[in-house]
Amino acid sequence: MSTDIHFMLLSSAPGITGMLTLRFASFAGADERRGFGFSKALALAVAGLFLIAPLAIWSASLHAHSSRSQAHVSPTEIFLLAGYLDVLFLWLIWSLNSFIFQPAPLCENPWEENWGASYSPELKKHLIDSVFKRLDHEGKLGSLIVDIGSGVSPVSQLLPSAPDRRFIFIDVAGENSSSSDTQRIRLDAESITRPELLSYRKALVRVCRFMNLDPRVQAREARATAMVFSDILNYVDYRNVVSGFANFLKAGGRIIVINHPTRGIRARFSEKGLKTNDDFYVFLQEQNLEIESKDFPCRPDGETDESEEMIVLVARKDGQPAPPPSRFGA
Repeated sequence: MSTDIHFMLLSSAPGITGMLTLRFASFAGADERRGFGFSKALALAVAGLFLIAPLAIWSASLHAHSSRSQAHVSPTEIFLLAGYLDVLFLWLIWSLNSFIFQPAPLCENPWEENWGASYSPELKKHLIDSVFKRLDHEGKLGSLIVDIGSGVSPVSQLLPSAPDRRFIFIDVAGENSSSSDTQRIRLDAESITRPELLSYRKALVRVCRFMNLDPRVQAREARATAMVFSDILNYVDYRNVVSGFANFLKAGGRIIVINHPTRGIRARFSEKGLKTNDDFYVFLQEQNLEIESKDFPCRPDGETDESEEMIVLVARKDGQPAPPPSRFGA
């Protein structure tokens, strides 16, 4: 290898240093991605100098070659220079893209982003936990709890343990699994009014197997003693979902609802989702579900309007059959 090639390879060291400096600067200060800042500007300037240095050195070397009467530039030297320029261009595109156009950081608390700072997971657990303890102390929860829209961490798991108490967790992103006291079912809650669907029939068979029931004659019996709807009513046709599941609720059973009509991921709200608490009161009355208690833990002092406040509600199913759900409700 000629002396010129050795020289070109050694002079590429500043270029490599510049690339590393620029890439390091693009990751530095990840918690301040939206700001440019003096340190980032300085790092960019230093990286630019390092990246330009090999080009200046090689340009001078090639110029010296061309000034010699019998000198020529070898194909190897041309290949090295072209390769460096290609790598430099691609590296700059990659680094500058992440350096300047970095995405906004994720909210440290997604609940604050979608539900507001006053509604944290800790508050939600506290509210549900207090309701569960009260109902359990009064003997109103029973032995079969169905949690609709349970998510990864069902709030009904906060319930005190009790002999022979069983849980059924239903979620569109859940997994079909079971244990001695728990059955997890993957099912879209809105499928509850569509018994012709294969997913509905499969879910019913899994429940019967879990409960040791004969699906041919006992599948549609009302056996649930309590049902939990936690932050789901904004995202579904709440009239069909609540009435559909209430068909499997025993007379005297309770539904427990925690919901905020105006908070959540609005882009995913259903057109037939719950808009106001007042609409929900009317619907519960239509379904022969008697409201036993309702609380508004985040309502400002002096505020009397409860239509759009976060609500923790308990309703009891009486023994009279409910009319079919209206399909024209809000």
